[in-house]
Amino acid sequence: MTKTTGTQPAKPVVALTGATGFLGDHTINAFLDAGYTVNALTRREQHERDGVTWVRGDLTNNEALAALCSGADVLVHMAALTKALNRDIFFDVNVGGTKQVLRAAADAGVNRVVHVSSLAAREPQLSHYGASKAASELLLTARDWPFSWTIVRPPAIYGPGDKEILKLLKALNFGLLPAPGGKNNRFAMIHGADMASALVAFAKGGNEKAIAEIDDRKSGGYTLKDVAQAVGGEKKPPFILPVPFALLGLIGAVNGIVANIIRKPAMLTLSSARYLCHKDWTVRASRRPQLTDWAPHFDLKAGLGDTIEWYRKNGLL
Repeated sequence: MTKTTGTQPAKPVVALTGATGFLGDHTINAFLDAGYTVNALTRREQHERDGVTWVRGDLTNNEALAALCSGADVLVHMAALTKALNRDIFFDVNVGGTKQVLRAAADAGVNRVVHVSSLAAREPQLSHYGASKAASELLLTARDWPFSWTIVRPPAIYGPGDKEILKLLKALNFGLLPAPGGKNNRFAMIHGADMASALVAFAKGGNEKAIAEIDDRKSGGYTLKDVAQAVGGEKKPPFILPVPFALLGLIGAVNGIVANIIRKPAMLTLSSARYLCHKDWTVRASRRPQLTDWAPHFDLKAGLGDTIEWYRKNGLL
């Protein structure tokens, strides 16, 4: 519900966690464009921005979370660890932090919560990350809350500012593309701007007490060959090299040992190797959300073209 000030309706307020990351930047833009003002959680000093109130703190800081949610109509919770030294740390942040921010939203009288999870939560046995995201979903589904809520499971999100897609684009320049698990594995994708605009649509309501899996509406998702073709057009396709789990898992296990020695988390571990080698990360039709006022703007070819252009303009590709 939009609050009113005098005779003029005040702009609705969204509280955002994870606002300083790749998806966070797109999401701030989308909510501002939709007429919201934004309360955004940050651990570091940020540049001033019209329509955005930066709240210093993190998911362990109850005072910061209270300030973040104060006066907000909706909370969009995106903050999560995607790499950590061990399972306990994943759970401390992705579950413990989610519990803290949900309590803050309830105490502040927030009307609606959109919890951004992951398709990894569908297979929690594969990775520590997936297990922690599945557990974070239970915080909403296992009890009654004083707000309406939707859980959103995005697939691979790409676009300007995404460091992971940059690695893939650079690999394509060498004509060799590693395929974790196998070259026929399938996965869904969505452009960051489309994911952000979908979050605005979810924030407005509907799909209540639902777990929604969202993508660019390409049925059956993609293979790495599809991605290479979308980037290369008529160019000679790269050689797609299958990397079996036995090898990728070994590399991940070694990375994990080194990470614990130097106390710096690695992205590729034995846990994440299992996730990467899974054969099907596509969206299930039964979980597709009903969003009457949203449609993706980018298909894969247009989205990758937009991403490549941004990286070239910024001298990174």
